[in-house]
Amino acid sequence: MQQPSSRLIHLLLAKSILEALLITAVAVAFYFATTNPYVRGWLDRVDGQSVSGWVVDESNASARVEVQLFIDGMFVGDKPAADFRPDVHAANRADDDWHGFVFNTPSLQAGEHEACAYAVHAARGGRRQTLQLIGKPLRFRVPAGTNDR
Repeated sequence: MQQPSSRLIHLLLAKSILEALLITAVAVAFYFATTNPYVRGWLDRVDGQSVSGWVVDESNASARVEVQLFIDGMFVGDKPAADFRPDVHAANRADDDWHGFVFNTPSLQAGEHEACAYAVHAARGGRRQTLQLIGKPLRFRVPAGTNDR
């Protein structure tokens, strides 16, 4: 016969395991509700003039993904990834050649900057939107005297 304290320990361990499983299930459900695991993309080039890259929703490879650009944490603009990128199609990432994006950078102060591009993911019939980072943020430098565009 088990001691009452050892039975209590077993019940507490079972409760802890069930709570951990519940939290894991909630986290996985939240992840799939707020992100699109089929979005693939990359920032190719960033400088003081432009930011370019590509993005594809591999679950619907002919769709155009909306992209938002942020520089130094500030919103710059948004547009669909619909520019000519035959390399993305050639790599069998998309059904056609039109999944690139190019943003003109705004006038920036001389110095170091960071660009981040995000794919817009609409959830719950478009009522909620979340942003998914495309590739990695890229740092770039604007030389002195080039911000007078």
